[in-house]
Amino acid sequence: MVLQRQAFGVHDGVRGNLKGQMPTALTVLSVLGAAFFGVKMLTDPIGWLAYALGIAGCLFVWTRNTNVRHANHKVSSMNALHDIDDRPTLDRALASDRAILYKHSTRCPVSSYVIDEVHQFADTHPDWSIYILKVVERRALSNAVADELGITHQSPQAFVIKQGTCVWHASHSDITAERLDAQAT
Repeated sequence: MVLQRQAFGVHDGVRGNLKGQMPTALTVLSVLGAAFFGVKMLTDPIGWLAYALGIAGCLFVWTRNTNVRHANHKVSSMNALHDIDDRPTLDRALASDRAILYKHSTRCPVSSYVIDEVHQFADTHPDWSIYILKVVERRALSNAVADELGITHQSPQAFVIKQGTCVWHASHSDITAERLDAQAT
């Protein structure tokens, strides 16, 4: 199954999702902060400046977060990401001549940032197949990867597959576009 990048948007309530169906925690806090500021300004005219600076900071972070999130989740036109949703797709990934197998958790904030690194790699390496395995939704397939490769499960986790062999793996913040690029050569 071929997926577009939006399918891997973050739904953790901190960064929100790409379709805007659920308000982010930062949005809710900004609205509550603005309401609190209005009340505080009426009841404590001297202390309102400190609250105004706090609200301005929240709004700045919220705006920056929204802009970065949308910039990082553009649809890749160079190559598709393949969702591993069954055993034949997993077997195809593990037998690839050149592929990245990325184990992604839809509940992990670290995964939400690391997948951007995988996207950056995908954008600059259209000749590589990129396979995404959602570990929460596909636990049995995730366990099969750990068993077959003999590598303890972690999430997020990336494997570089060359000629049907895992030649490199990393987890968490060790997964960067630069490190993936170094393994691609």
